[in-house]
Amino acid sequence: MSPFMVEELMQDRTAPTRTAWPRAGSLALVVLGASLVAAVPGLGCGGSSSGVSPDGGSGDEVPSGSRDGAMGSDARDGGGTLRDVENPADGGGTDSAKGHDAGTTDAGALGGLHVVNGTGGAPGHIVNGAGTTVKLHGVDRSGTEFSCLYGSFFDGPADQAGIDAMKAWNINAVRVPLNADCWLDINGVPAGYGGANYQAAITTWVSLITSNGMVAIVDLHWTAPGTYLANAQTPMADADHAPTFWSQVAKMFAGNSSVIFDLFNEPYISDWGCWVSGGDTCAQWNGTSASGSNYPVAGMASMLQAVRNAGADNVVILGGLAYSSDMSQWVKSVNSIPTLAAPLDGISIKNVAASWHAYDFNSEQSGCPSQYNGYTGTCNSAATTAMNTSATDVLSAGFPVLIGEAGISAFSASSAANFSGAQITDIEGWFDNLLTWMEGQGQSYVAWSWNTDTDPVLLSDYDGGTPSVDFGTTYQAYLKKF
Repeated sequence: MSPFMVEELMQDRTAPTRTAWPRAGSLALVVLGASLVAAVPGLGCGGSSSGVSPDGGSGDEVPSGSRDGAMGSDARDGGGTLRDVENPADGGGTDSAKGHDAGTTDAGALGGLHVVNGTGGAPGHIVNGAGTTVKLHGVDRSGTEFSCLYGSFFDGPADQAGIDAMKAWNINAVRVPLNADCWLDINGVPAGYGGANYQAAITTWVSLITSNGMVAIVDLHWTAPGTYLANAQTPMADADHAPTFWSQVAKMFAGNSSVIFDLFNEPYISDWGCWVSGGDTCAQWNGTSASGSNYPVAGMASMLQAVRNAGADNVVILGGLAYSSDMSQWVKSVNSIPTLAAPLDGISIKNVAASWHAYDFNSEQSGCPSQYNGYTGTCNSAATTAMNTSATDVLSAGFPVLIGEAGISAFSASSAANFSGAQITDIEGWFDNLLTWMEGQGQSYVAWSWNTDTDPVLLSDYDGGTPSVDFGTTYQAYLKKF
């Protein structure tokens, strides 16, 4: 994979802090070949409650105040054939994109979700109980991963009015990031905001989402080893708590096939073997104390095993390395899971799909102008972007791919000010065409974030779902086509 740059100021997270999206000239940490190759004092990676995080993934900043408030060999889809979109435009190139087909559904009738794998180089798909391909058009609703640490459950409204605003955009999926310590009520989570209370808030929110005919993607976003508080995004899930977390979460939602499990938000370890099977020395804790110390990692196999042993057959998605932007050994790694020795033996990879995170500021993949390339260049085609991340390899191996996070840097007047008008048009086109390309593959996508304060934001106002400039307006206009 191409190198990509990531930055975030990692500071003490004892109190929530609001930070701005980074500007040109900020310190950066370079990740080459999906491996962390340099360490910069004072810097870390991934979302945090107090740092800037254009990390190839979600911002995950804590705001200033949390608010409650049967496919054949061509495997096209589960029930129809794809039809061409006339002359699909693509920023930086032309893709042979495909559009909707009579055998796909985008909202409603989402029960019985499962994976049908493709054959002969065709992609797999997520389908419903009738075997019809389901394409999710979703949003990431940030807040449930950090608000429980600061005296709340949600960042902004989590009610029917908020769901109605999403539905007005034609959104049919919501990703719900979770905090393992809050779910398990361990390591000093504030009284009243962990355990049964947190679980009740989450299950009520998930039930509201799915009762509205939408899919809920439950995501392990923040976790921490041992007695450390889960107040940051870590390189990989910890063996101390993540399997227990997934055993409980899977049991809770096993009866609801409209819930998808995202095993770990954005791995940024460098070893695919660790990604699969875990290990004691393949990740370092980056939290408020003992930073730099190794901790025991739970690989994807052990978390998948916990889900299946809990009796949950739900669709499970797995993000790759480099903040889920490197899928280069995803297929090989996933296919190795059924052959693992005890105690990780007997794990099926049925109903497994890939989670890919795609942002314009990952400019070595997208080609788009950003602070990391001096605001120069022209965005690649969507197909080239997918090829640069090896997402195309996952599709050709017959697995579905869901973009678990996507977004663009221009989401406010201040962030857009860094670009010329022509560059903003190019970036908006890249994002629009990425969605078109995914539609053509019969795949799904989710945009970060349906918030007003966790960048890049889709909203300028929760009331009525008012879109943010550039990013929000582009995504809303795209979804309005369906």
